[in-house]
Amino acid sequence: MWSHTRSLELLVLVATVAPAELIRVATAFGPGAKAGADRGRAARLGLLGAPAAYLVVTALAVAVAADGGFVPDALTGWRTGALWLPAAVVVGAVLVGAEFAVGAAPRLLDGSGRPRLAVHRGGGAVGGGYAAAVLATAVAEELLYRGLWIGVLHERLHLPVGVAVAVAAVAYAVGHLFFGGLAVVQKTLSGAVFGLLLVASGSLAVPLVAHLVQNAVVVALAVRQEHGARPAGGRAVAG
Repeated sequence: MWSHTRSLELLVLVATVAPAELIRVATAFGPGAKAGADRGRAARLGLLGAPAAYLVVTALAVAVAADGGFVPDALTGWRTGALWLPAAVVVGAVLVGAEFAVGAAPRLLDGSGRPRLAVHRGGGAVGGGYAAAVLATAVAEELLYRGLWIGVLHERLHLPVGVAVAVAAVAYAVGHLFFGGLAVVQKTLSGAVFGLLLVASGSLAVPLVAHLVQNAVVVALAVRQEHGARPAGGRAVAG
C-alpha cells in the first residue's frame, strides 16, 4: 500500500507528462528513419506506439492513485445535462478552426502567403488504424490530463481551479512537443478549453466528447488532404 503523501501525488503527475514523446522521437529519428529502412513500418510503429504509451501510462497512474487513495472526483464524474453534449460537439469542431488560426498566424504576420489548412500527421497513411489511434489517444488524454491532473491539483493539492486547469493544459500540450513549438501553443489552447468544459459541466464526459469530435474532424481533414494536394500553412494536430 502506498503512503498517503503529496510526494506520491506529485510523482504520479510528473511521471505522466508526455508519455508518447520518446516513442515518437524513436520512430522518427531511430534506425527506422535511416536511408533504406522500411519507413512504412516505422510510421506504423509510431502510430501504434503513441496511443499505447498513453493508455498504459494512464492505466498505471490511475491504478497507483486508486491504491494510494487519491482518485479525484473529476476522474469519476460522468453524468451531465442534456445540453452539454451537443455543446461539446460544437466546441470540438470549433477548436479545429481555433488551432488552425493559431498555426496560420506566423504566415499571416510575416506575409509569406495565404495559409491553407493542413494536418500534421507525423507520417504514415490515413486509414482505420490512424483514426483508431488518434481517438484512443483522446480518451487516454482526457482521463489523464483532465480527470487525474485537474482532480489531483485542485482536489488534493488545493490549487485554485483556474491554476489547475492551466497547469494541466500545459502538461497536455508538452505531449505534442514533437510536432513543434507552435503545436504546443495550439494544444495549450485546446487543453484549457477542455479543462474549462470539465469545470463548468462537472462531467468528464463533456471534454471527452469535445476532444473526440476535434480529433474526428482532424481525421476527416487528413483523409481529404491525403487524396488531394498537400497544402502548407496553419496545421491542426490530432491528439
